[in-house]
Amino acid sequence: MTSKQIKMPNGQRLNIVQVISNYPNAQPVPSIKGGTEKVVYELTEELVRRGHHVSLFAARGSKSSARLITYPKGMKHDQIHQYVLQHMPPGTQIIHDHTFRSALRNKKLPCPSLCTVHIPVKRYGKNPVFVSKRARQLMGGGKGFYVYNGINTHEYEFSSEKHDYLLYMGRIIRNKGVLQAIQVAERTGKRLLIAGPVRAPVFFRQEIQKRIQRNPKISYVGAVGGQQKQQLLKHAECVLFPILWEEPFGLVMVEAMACGTPVLALKNGSVPEVLSGFPQLICQSVDQMVRKAQQKNYPSPAQLRKYVTQRFTNKQMTDSYLKLYRQIIRQQGQKTSQG
Repeated sequence: MTSKQIKMPNGQRLNIVQVISNYPNAQPVPSIKGGTEKVVYELTEELVRRGHHVSLFAARGSKSSARLITYPKGMKHDQIHQYVLQHMPPGTQIIHDHTFRSALRNKKLPCPSLCTVHIPVKRYGKNPVFVSKRARQLMGGGKGFYVYNGINTHEYEFSSEKHDYLLYMGRIIRNKGVLQAIQVAERTGKRLLIAGPVRAPVFFRQEIQKRIQRNPKISYVGAVGGQQKQQLLKHAECVLFPILWEEPFGLVMVEAMACGTPVLALKNGSVPEVLSGFPQLICQSVDQMVRKAQQKNYPSPAQLRKYVTQRFTNKQMTDSYLKLYRQIIRQQGQKTSQG
């Protein structure tokens, strides 16, 4: 078979399998708690909208427009591979592995596969896809692909009206920078709302809770989702993202800007890429973040929203993945025909 014979028209519908981790490592899809689950949900729904045949392997309690195949209760990571093979629809053309430790890695599969590396790991499967150029450089040594995460901007409420509070939204752990967000609030005298699940209880109790109790302008509002999350994001004066680690993407930055809300972020991980259109929002230090929060020299809400719609939507993410799917299927076909 020649390469011309196996060329795949861009409009051809594909048979795609999406695989995500099982609970407790992953939440049901979609989830208000997990960024990865949200991204997988948006990708799957957009693929279905475009007429592709999609099957989604996910935790019990998940919902999807795709053919949903849920894992048995208690299924462990190393059992996912066999379960997917046993229940995979006939005619599957490509498998997209989103599991946190690449459950299909180094396994013999009946069709081509790729894996998105959603978290910082160096063990991943064939055709790795990272969620930023920085992540590809650090975890993939510059090899593999990268596709930015995308959101459905229609689900994010825009507001040009802002209230007088700063917002931290994310997991309550040290390297997410919640302590630095509190420092910015203390030094500027501004109100700060902290939203997110407590993932490090001792750290929260010993270092965060005490400072909250001392300062009536700082409040912890818990893990949020739905309308509460929308209200917090769209009315915040600014979202603080003082990340201390190599964050692979940072979805909350995009979510905030989609609501017309600026983000002040430390220059770590993917921040320079996600905020490349607004370099004035990137901070070299907490001191600089304090100054920028005081100056409030922010892009307009409309500029922020437009920026996201041009770069970080579920449609753009899906376009990129479809291009990769077809490229990988073609390459596999060529290898098969030559072998």
